[in-house]
Amino acid sequence: MSSSTNKTSEKAAYRWLLRQVSPARKWLVASISLGLFSGVLLIVQAALLADTIHELVMDSVPRTELVGALVTILLVLLVRSLCNWGREVCGFNAGVQVRENIRSALLQKLKQQGPVMVATQPAGSWSTLLVEQVEELHDFVARYLPQMALAALIPLVIVVVAFPLNWAAGLVFLGTAPLIPLFMIFVGLKAAEANRRNFQALNRLGGFFLDRLQAMETLRLFQRSDYEKQQLEQASDDFRVKTIEVLRLAFLSSTVLEFFASVSIAILAVYLGMSFLGYLNFGSYGAEVNLFTGLFLLLLAPDFYQPLRDLGTHYHAKAKAVGACDDIIKVLEQEAINHQQGSQSLAESGPLSIEVSGLSVDAPGGQNLLNDLSFSVSAGERLAIIGPSGAGKTTLINTLMGFWPYRGQLQVNGCELRDVAPESWRKPIAWLGQQPLIIHGSVYDNVCFGRQLSREQVLQALRKAQAMEFIEKLPSGIESLLQEQGGNISVGQAQRIALARAIAEPVQLLILDEPTASLDALSERLVLDAIDSIPSECAVITVTHRLEQIDSMDRVLMLESGRLVAEGTPEELKSGKLSSNHRFSHFVTELKQEQGIVDGVVNAIANGVVNG
Repeated sequence: MSSSTNKTSEKAAYRWLLRQVSPARKWLVASISLGLFSGVLLIVQAALLADTIHELVMDSVPRTELVGALVTILLVLLVRSLCNWGREVCGFNAGVQVRENIRSALLQKLKQQGPVMVATQPAGSWSTLLVEQVEELHDFVARYLPQMALAALIPLVIVVVAFPLNWAAGLVFLGTAPLIPLFMIFVGLKAAEANRRNFQALNRLGGFFLDRLQAMETLRLFQRSDYEKQQLEQASDDFRVKTIEVLRLAFLSSTVLEFFASVSIAILAVYLGMSFLGYLNFGSYGAEVNLFTGLFLLLLAPDFYQPLRDLGTHYHAKAKAVGACDDIIKVLEQEAINHQQGSQSLAESGPLSIEVSGLSVDAPGGQNLLNDLSFSVSAGERLAIIGPSGAGKTTLINTLMGFWPYRGQLQVNGCELRDVAPESWRKPIAWLGQQPLIIHGSVYDNVCFGRQLSREQVLQALRKAQAMEFIEKLPSGIESLLQEQGGNISVGQAQRIALARAIAEPVQLLILDEPTASLDALSERLVLDAIDSIPSECAVITVTHRLEQIDSMDRVLMLESGRLVAEGTPEELKSGKLSSNHRFSHFVTELKQEQGIVDGVVNAIANGVVNG
């Protein structure tokens, strides 16, 4: 990417960030107001302190008469401390509000796009985006934006105060102040790009690490642990190098800012010292520089540059925020895949039927995924969808659930799906995939999954799912704690808990996507028995490669390259009564060969484990 493109992208990201702070505007105004008031009190404090020292040294005022001034200075310090505390609180609340809004927008976007978009990146990458990258926006809102206003306001107030006392000191302030932001910009030009590369490396590392962590057992079985360890080391080194690059720029920026601030204060100190000695006689409007004026200006000098130095420190918060929001903007501005935005509602009870005619689906890039499909699903019907990998089975399932835009007709109880409200359509649907999702919580929590279900409903769902035979053996029954991803139970047991979750409430359509693909024979039988016990009025659509499941279905749809190439009952497809039965026979032969290969690999692994 060229430097001009990077600058354009950074400006666009910065403008986007500024638009996101609107909900927190009140907190930001409060933070800036408190900071400005603290700056004004700092001037008052410096004046009181300089006047007290002047009276003590030059006018020989007794110390007892200065107690009131000292108490006033302490009160000013106390009020300034309270202002700074309130400023931090207001800035923090502003950052929290902006982060919550952006996270909510990201989650809402993912919800709208559905699993089609979520599957484009590893789970670790989404976690990094939602947690780490959004978190990096906090300092930009809480510290950088208020400090940017204070860096302009407080020095301006100090200059206004300094000029009536000594125009030379005022010119020193005005002449040296631009040096700090100027060199801050020079050093910070590379910071945003460095932070962008750093977040990209972190994103890749997060996705890479989580994927390998979840597949650790598989990698160990196939002896790929050493290779993936090397890949992880390379990804970690890449992230380390980019992090050090960011730190190098941060330290360089701090050094430059401190240098110019120190030089500027030194110039003012030299001028005042030479004026006291009588070598310089300009700047005080014809009068001599007295102790009060010199002390007051010297006390103001560090605080004149301090807001600019703080801005330089927080400038890297801006660079990090700009780098972090690059991926956030891409997600939020991504064109919606799901165009189902209807408002019609379906009946919450009663039979459900689906009529599909001329259904076609295209990917965002224009690739045709499904082409001219026509079929129907009746209430209570058991329908199998089969076909080789890449035939369009998952695309069809996602389309039926409303996650893909389509052409043609897809009617549910006579209503076109694109005209139905997504929530109304998905409420009577339950879905069960290949990999059961188990969260860290009790069995009860895993079945409820955020819903308000009674204990009896959960127990009944577990009985239907053939899960009570192992739930009763757990230490606390349905209150037993399950580890994330089902670490303390088998895959078959996890699948039965997931099935109980799907059928805990009455549904009109159950969609099963290879529900027994990773199960042993016993677990598969238990899951199939549980599926067979589903009420007869509930339609079941099953994507499967298992011959046993095909035989138990009412009807079979066979897809190939996005087309419907065979349809009928299992008996019709096997008997040769249909013209397309040769495709079905060929597919069955491939399934048997594939199953034979899988069984051979499983036996080889088992023998290797036993022999080992």
